[in-house]
Amino acid sequence: MAAVRLAITAVLVGLLVAIVWDRRSELVELVEDPSWELAALGLLVVVGHFLNSAEFWVLYRAQGLTDFGLLENWMLFTAGTLGNLLPGQVGSIYKFRYMKAVHDFDYARSGSNYGANLVVTLVSSAIAGLVGLGLSTVQGVGPSPLLFVVFGALGLASVLLAVLPMPRLDGLPGRLGRAWRGFREGWEELRAQPVVGLRAVGLDLAKYVLVAIRFQIAFSLVGIDESFAYFLVIAPAAGMAGMLAFTPGGIGFREGFITAAAVGMGSELDTGLLAATVDRGVLLASSLVFGSIGWYYGTRRMRSAAAPALAGQQTR
Repeated sequence: MAAVRLAITAVLVGLLVAIVWDRRSELVELVEDPSWELAALGLLVVVGHFLNSAEFWVLYRAQGLTDFGLLENWMLFTAGTLGNLLPGQVGSIYKFRYMKAVHDFDYARSGSNYGANLVVTLVSSAIAGLVGLGLSTVQGVGPSPLLFVVFGALGLASVLLAVLPMPRLDGLPGRLGRAWRGFREGWEELRAQPVVGLRAVGLDLAKYVLVAIRFQIAFSLVGIDESFAYFLVIAPAAGMAGMLAFTPGGIGFREGFITAAAVGMGSELDTGLLAATVDRGVLLASSLVFGSIGWYYGTRRMRSAAAPALAGQQTR
């Protein structure tokens, strides 16, 4: 399995590098002569990340974590984004360890929080994608029928996950059984609070609106000027890629999803990939700056939380 992942990663990154190299002159122009558009992209990334982090905060609060601050949550989210640029989902592991060390929030419940966020992403992606496809059809664009099937399936899957209870799986032994029971308990706790789910979906939809605006700017920099509805379809493709990708930071995977959606909406493959690369560059810069601040903040909090325990061990 590891070999398959490595091979897929190599193919995706290789294709990305080949196309970007072929059209490198356009990227060089953007770097040498930066415009207000690049600054706007950076601002939209920061605000979008804040909204994305707020979804987790809403879900954590619903799980009874009332002493978890919104700013603290954002710092942890940015640290996780930076860490996930490394192999092995380092950022997600870091967030789980932080919640356990600082708030005594066990790993299974953190897992249920992520599971709930997965369903939120499915729901909001389906809504944004179908609305974008509907508006595009009304405007006479004629997107690929396959996109309707994909987003329709996402909507159906999200409804089933939200409505149907998770199986108990009482036969699971040891740690796996305890982890599943903890995950299921946390998930059912969240599923019983539909208002919380609606708030999280609302935040995610607001994030997708900002992502669509961001893509509209990024695509315009490489000569693609389309309606907002077009980019409302592209935005959830990026969101789904981030959720499903197994490459570090979703590199190659995310660009592939965005490009596939762009091709489905009638764009050329290489142009869609180039625009996705422009957005990726801004994302990386933002992750490095804000993620470093978040990592420093979170590491200090974990050390402070561990200090009393260490002091107690030394006095024995």
